[in-house]
Amino acid sequence: MKKQTYLYCAVISLSFLWTGSAYLSVVYRLMAHYTPNQVDIYQMVWGYLLQAAGIFVFALGVKKRPEIFRNNLFFTVVLIIEAIVISVAILSSTPVVFLCFSFAMNLAHGLVAGWYLTQLSAFVPQQYRGRVFGFGYAVGSVGSWVLSLPFQGQFLRMEGIIPVYIILIALTWFVNMKATAETSDTENAISSESLNSKGKIVLFAVIILMTITKTLGFYFPAADISEVISVEFSRAFYAAGLVIAGIVNDKNRRYGAVCCIAALVFSFISYALYGQVEYTLIVWILGYVFFGFFSVYRVVVFSDIAAQKPSLLYLAAFGLTAGRIGDALGTWGGILLSGKTILLLSVTSGMFVIVVLLFFAAYNKIYAPVVIENDMERRLEQFYLEYALTTREREVLSLVIGGQSNIEISSALFVSESTVKFHVGNILKKSGCTNRTSLTILFNEKSK
Repeated sequence: MKKQTYLYCAVISLSFLWTGSAYLSVVYRLMAHYTPNQVDIYQMVWGYLLQAAGIFVFALGVKKRPEIFRNNLFFTVVLIIEAIVISVAILSSTPVVFLCFSFAMNLAHGLVAGWYLTQLSAFVPQQYRGRVFGFGYAVGSVGSWVLSLPFQGQFLRMEGIIPVYIILIALTWFVNMKATAETSDTENAISSESLNSKGKIVLFAVIILMTITKTLGFYFPAADISEVISVEFSRAFYAAGLVIAGIVNDKNRRYGAVCCIAALVFSFISYALYGQVEYTLIVWILGYVFFGFFSVYRVVVFSDIAAQKPSLLYLAAFGLTAGRIGDALGTWGGILLSGKTILLLSVTSGMFVIVVLLFFAAYNKIYAPVVIENDMERRLEQFYLEYALTTREREVLSLVIGGQSNIEISSALFVSESTVKFHVGNILKKSGCTNRTSLTILFNEKSK
């Protein structure tokens, strides 16, 4: 990986560290003034909706005025605003003022997320995006846990945490400037076709519904935050899911998508465990581990779409936007259906069926094999049979013959570049060719 890729991973790590930790600091302070249900509504419903609004505002800005919203000066101003609203929110002793600034903080968090996810799409190669995002969020999650340890685990609840947040915000600014300095003038560009407008809408809806289903299944109420539950400790396990999901998605986007759907099954397992005090911590930990698969996939799927051409870059954070909307609606549903287990299970089951049906409809549009002209298909079929190529080797060969590079093939097939190299090597070995040029010549001779 290039140096700039590591730097953008660091930007994501730092950003998630202080935004996630500040979010928890605000939750703890809200609990001193409001009931658990009110805290859920203020932070997990309205807070998430405001984060989604912040991301949407940033996306609109990237689409309409990229010279402003993609300028480092804009990000600098947002970071300054973050330092102010976080400080005032934590220091305020007036509940109404505190609540207003906590809302402003969530809106600013959305702007920050919009920034680093757009940078992820624009400057991090497709085959590394899952790991850069997954590892970045994993470091941020573990960092939140480490920050919580001083003063008998009370540091995030104290006003003394404010200087730490300001230092982390300043460090984020510095690393972002370094990453920008390392960035070449040419952004990522993928030549594969993008989903049409209807396909993007379906995908956006699928992610919202998927997240609602997930949240209904293992919705984490503020009432659980007691001596039994340490949110920071539970979030540290989030890192495990994020790292695994990042690796899986970079290995093959299809695997990441299927794992994401498979993780929804935990929604039903949680019903059997939840409500039993001895299992509450287990539910939280497993919930965060599985949550890693949703977090990574919903980001990379829209990141890949956004990277296809500059005019689509505003879509980079739409996956997280859909996720935040789903988190808010799922939490609201969890509150409304609290105590009504049978109804909640029925609603979750219905949502699960809808998600699976819509998901595979979108799946076929996103991951459908490359369409080949009839004559070319016949010629390729003859070549496949003569040299006993596997299904994946056939897909790779068709793109090699089309003149695509390894990175373009990895993007088109949603696999890592190393996987493409492996299959190209096998094709060369089976056909007795020494390089891609001789392979193309052999194919053309055999096709005459």
